[in-house]
Formats: sequence, structure tokens, C-alpha cells
Amino acid sequence: MRVRDLSPLELYQLLLTTRKSKAFREENRSYNSLVDSYTHLVGGRSYNATQWFFTNVCKGLKTGHKAFSVRLKADYWSGNICGIGIRQVKAVLDWFEYNEYITVYLGNKDYRCEWKTYPTIVKINQKLIDLIDMEAVSLHIPDDGVVSPIVVKDRETKEPIAFEISDAVKEMEEEMNIYNESVKNVSVEFNGEEVPRLEYKRSFSGDLFKGGRLFAHGGSIQLIPEKFRLQYLTLDKEPVCEIDYKANHANILYESVAQGNDAVYKLAKKDFDPYKADSSFMQLDEKLIAKHMIKHNLTKYDPVRNLFKKSLMMAINCASEAKARQSINHELHKDSLLDEVDRQYVGLVNPHAPSILEALSEHNELIDGYFYKDYGIVLQNIDSRIALRVIDYLIQEGHTCLAYHDSFAVKRSIKPLLEYAMHAAWKDILGANAFCYTEEK
Repeated sequence: MRVRDLSPLELYQLLLTTRKSKAFREENRSYNSLVDSYTHLVGGRSYNATQWFFTNVCKGLKTGHKAFSVRLKADYWSGNICGIGIRQVKAVLDWFEYNEYITVYLGNKDYRCEWKTYPTIVKINQKLIDLIDMEAVSLHIPDDGVVSPIVVKDRETKEPIAFEISDAVKEMEEEMNIYNESVKNVSVEFNGEEVPRLEYKRSFSGDLFKGGRLFAHGGSIQLIPEKFRLQYLTLDKEPVCEIDYKANHANILYESVAQGNDAVYKLAKKDFDPYKADSSFMQLDEKLIAKHMIKHNLTKYDPVRNLFKKSLMMAINCASEAKARQSINHELHKDSLLDEVDRQYVGLVNPHAPSILEALSEHNELIDGYFYKDYGIVLQNIDSRIALRVIDYLIQEGHTCLAYHDSFAVKRSIKPLLEYAMHAAWKDILGANAFCYTEEK
């Protein structure tokens, strides 16, 4: 069976409890005899791979995981210093799966959308758990957690780069450490199962003035789509509610522009929507949209707004108009390859990227000076500071949240406090909150 063939709930539950395996093996008195016995049963020259298997199983169980991911490409194992070969690894996994100690879900590379690319995952079945006396297992388990909560990555390669540990960086580290401690003090569960160690890091892009958004280490709860978060996530056994900032980056720009021109605040009083540009030039297949909604049981579906939203983000994020047009066309092509239920632009007939950008520019003329200047990375830095202020307000009141960049999940009982914190944090960072609009998901 493949990972992608699981039901959505099974998939996310498995991903949350999966630990990365390492191409490493370790002797341990608690399972040495098991390694010897099962090497004989597996046969061949499987001792090293069998020891690798029990090492990773035990380290996973010790850290609260119920599965581990494994690389099955030969080049990953080639020249392994522990003498573990790909053929032996496959032989061990095949034997233990055949005898129902594990379930192997094969991974896949999905070129249509990166978020549907999954590693091969080995689920540890109860039969294997019963085999090992975990009380007796004493292993050196390297800390797989966040080494430093502040990371700077190269914009092109995405590789970590060195940076000076200044007083400002130390303050940011302390801020993140306080947040991570607050998360440790609540029980985070998904569908009744505890989420293993949850930590956040702040990731900058190129330097400490760009990016800086909060990411859950290893993906964790940020892998879960919104509808499953709301249905299955709990904090201390209590259901969550989630609130986000509407049109976050566009409204940050409007808030900034308004402070130099009071007349701009008139837009806020009219509930101005940055995505509601003139769409009269757009051709729609209304019948196709209606059939799509019926087929997938959708109460609302607005492909025009979906594309305007994505296109405005591209106008702000791209360094040139040509790049923005190219990105829109690429987005439309990607969408056409997705499974129908996941598509965002069903019913649009030959959308014209230049016309879309022109309409958005006319509708958002007060901020179009920020278009095509690669400004999104700067706005991410601002929205990350707003997010940290939201978190600080909650921590001061003895609560915490699960952060999703521009939205936050909290215990349902403290929803009013989260709403207050989001408006207060926006004002603290930007100086006003006339363009601060929040919406419960």
C-alpha cells in the first residue's frame, strides 16, 4: 500500500507520529538477543540491517513515535559506514512486514504538488511493540529537536547560513524558547492521540530582516489541513477554534499607507476588500462551477476570488511583472493537474494573467507601488513579529496557541482572548489597527 492511498485522517495521523530513521545502528543489551534471533530468521547477511531496524524502532518508541520514515534509494545507503546495505534493509522490512510486525507504506514523488510527496513510512504494529521490553531499553538518543530556534537560510539553496549571535538574536531566541515552553505545558492531541514533541523555530531568508515566520519543527501540526485541524485537534482535551488575519499582507500595506494619508482610513470604514477587483472581463462556466459544488458538497466556491487572491500575492512577492505573469500561468497549470476535489479554479475560461494583474493594480492603486518589488519577504518579517506579539499576549494570560503564520488555534473557550490579542498585536507592531480584519475559520 502507498502512503497517498490512505484516507486523509489515517494519513495525517501517521505523518504526525512518524520519526525520521537514521542510517545508523547501535548495540543494546535489551534487544541484542532479538537481533541475533531475527537475523537468523531473516537469513542472509542481514545482521547489520536487523540491528539498524531494532535501533530505529526503539528510538522511535522512546520518543513517542509509532512509525519511522526510511529512504529506499540505493545511493542513500551506498558506502554506509555502519555496513548497512539497501538490499539488506529491504529484506528486513519485507520479512517483518510479511510476519505482521510492521506495515510498510510506500512513498511517492508527486510532481503536481509538493505537499502530496511522501516518504516511505514503516508503521510499528502492536505485535512488534509487545516483543520489546521498552522498560529495559536504554539508548543514546540524539536530540532531534530544534538546535536553535532561530534559523537563517539562503534564499536560493534553502541551506542554513551562519549569522552573528547579537543581543537582538539572543532576545529572539529567548522569545521562541518561552513560546516552546508554553506549548510543552499543554497536551496537544490529534484524533485522541498525543502529538509527539512539538517545537517551533523562526526561519529567516537571507538575513535577519527578511522572512522570520514560525514553523513547526519537522512540519508536525502544520502538515494538517484546516478542516482536519478544526475537527480533530485538541488542547488539553478541549476542541480548538482558529482565527486568521484576512488579506494579511495587503492590509499590512494599507495600514502603513494610511498613517501617511488619513483619507485612506475611509476604505477601512467601507470594509474594503483587496481581492474584490473588477472581474467583468473574466469568462466563467457557471454550469461547470455549479456541478463542481454539487459533486464535492461545497457550500461556497469562488474561483475568481481564489485566483485574485493568489495573483495579488504574486504581484507583491515577485520581483517583476513578467515573473508575476509567469507565476500565475504556472499556478493555473498546476491546478489543472490536481485531483478535481483539490482544484481552486474550476470554471475559469482562459484566464488572462496580464488583465488580472491590471485589474488588481487598479483596485489596489494605493499600494501598487509595492508590486513587483519582491516585497513579500519583508512583509513576512512584519507578520512574524505580529504573530509573536499575539503569542506573548496569550502567554501573559496563562495560555498558548498553535501558530500557522497568519492564523492561530486556541482552546475554544478562550476565543475572545485570541481576538483581543490579534487586534492588540497588530496595533502594537503597525501603530494602528483600522485595517485589521480577523475571521474565524
